[in-house]
Parts: sequence; C-alpha cells; structure tokens
Amino acid sequence: MVEPQEPGELKEGLGAPLLKVLAARCGQPTIVRMANGDEQLISDGTAWGRDLGDVWEHVTAEYYPAGQQTVAFFYMSDVESLIDPDTRRVLISQTPAPGET
Repeated sequence: MVEPQEPGELKEGLGAPLLKVLAARCGQPTIVRMANGDEQLISDGTAWGRDLGDVWEHVTAEYYPAGQQTVAFFYMSDVESLIDPDTRRVLISQTPAPGET
C-alpha cells in the first residue's frame, strides 16, 4: 500500500517501478505507450513529482512527435508500458489494480 503524498519529502508512489526504468536509461530515447494506445517518444529533460494526496507520480518530459521537440505531461497511472525504440522490446509494463488509478 502506497501512502498519499504529504507535505515535505517526496515519497515513492505507485509509478516508482516505471520511473526507475526511465532513470536507468539515463536520457536514452524511450517510447511511452499510454493505456489508450497512444505512444510518445521521450528523451532528455524528464522530471517527475507527486501532488499532495496523490498515490501516482506525474511526469513532464521532452518528446519528439514528427521530428518536433515539445513537452509532454502525463500521470504514471495512464502508462501501459515503456518500450525501447530501437528494438521495440517492452522494458516494463503495468496494469493498475482496481482502485489504484
């Protein structure tokens, strides 16, 4: 059970396993596949946090749709998987349990 974020030090939320994979990639391009099937290619400039009362992290990341750099904002609860863009290998996937979204 993950405790909701409170004032003070940032705690790990339910999205921590996904964030650890992103951190281990050290800014390498990564495809984020959302639960609705959309995919975004993200790279450097990833930052994350948790809002007060939330159990899931949110992420702000640079991404590159059709060759243009822009910024994406999403909640880890909306992420289905992280994918290596070179091999299309799924690095990690998740299915939130009922009541965790």
